[in-house]
Amino acid sequence: MTASAKKRASRATTYGAAGLLAVAALAGCGSGSGDDKDASSTKDTTSGSAEGSPAQVVQATNSKTTGAGSARVKISTAVALGGKSETITGAGVMDFADGTSQLTMGQSGKNLEQRVVDKTLYQKPPEGTGGLPGGKTWLKIDLKKLAASGATGSDRASDPADTFAYSKSLSTKDAKKIGEENVGGVDTTHYRVLLDIDKLAKGDEQKAEKLRETLGESVPVDLWVDGKGLTRRQQIETTVKAPQSGSSSDKAETKVKVVMDFSDFGTDVNVEAPPAADTADMTDKLIQLNPQKS
Repeated sequence: MTASAKKRASRATTYGAAGLLAVAALAGCGSGSGDDKDASSTKDTTSGSAEGSPAQVVQATNSKTTGAGSARVKISTAVALGGKSETITGAGVMDFADGTSQLTMGQSGKNLEQRVVDKTLYQKPPEGTGGLPGGKTWLKIDLKKLAASGATGSDRASDPADTFAYSKSLSTKDAKKIGEENVGGVDTTHYRVLLDIDKLAKGDEQKAEKLRETLGESVPVDLWVDGKGLTRRQQIETTVKAPQSGSSSDKAETKVKVVMDFSDFGTDVNVEAPPAADTADMTDKLIQLNPQKS
């Protein structure tokens, strides 16, 4: 593999789906639409706070939000490691049911266009960052193939919808009401809750143990929920621990803060894959670059 190909494939994992949206180990834990039918009203004009106890609100907000079908989304991901930090921002539309999305990402003054169609990630790199193989303008990553490969980098290139979907793994027993706040012109109630590591691992004890080693015993999540029970903002701030190169004991800590704002629920999400002639499939190169751990 050429150095240019390695750089391009590695950059795909760095941007991932909306730039480290998935907080490494959290990504790809499974998206899916909610089965709650009580989400027929999707207008932005709402007031008051969600009804019910904090636990009831947290329990219902995922299904109500996914039941709305889609939304416009704004994303901010701040990553700090070794005294250096960077922030990636983005905006676009997202379908909660199948993960179809279109986002324009900004990082260090450069923009990247990203689409997810049929569980396939497409990215159009910023101008001036170097050409793709064969003069192509879009890179392509088959997310299903990447996940099935078990490649060590597969958890950093994921469906953006997964970042919202793991709110299905919130623990309701520790849900707390923080207060009333306005988000994007909408009155909301702010809740704080913890991710349930066992739910996140879906009963896989080995995965649960790995998650605890990486994330700790608990991960706080802040939710801002409107009067109809729809999530208007989701924030996750955590420290991800990973072994440093050549060491199994010393762990590097990466601080990650992901904020997602939702609006215009029920908006149309019409996204098409780029023409095949314009895309360079980097899936196999990415798998080769990040072989499965033994």
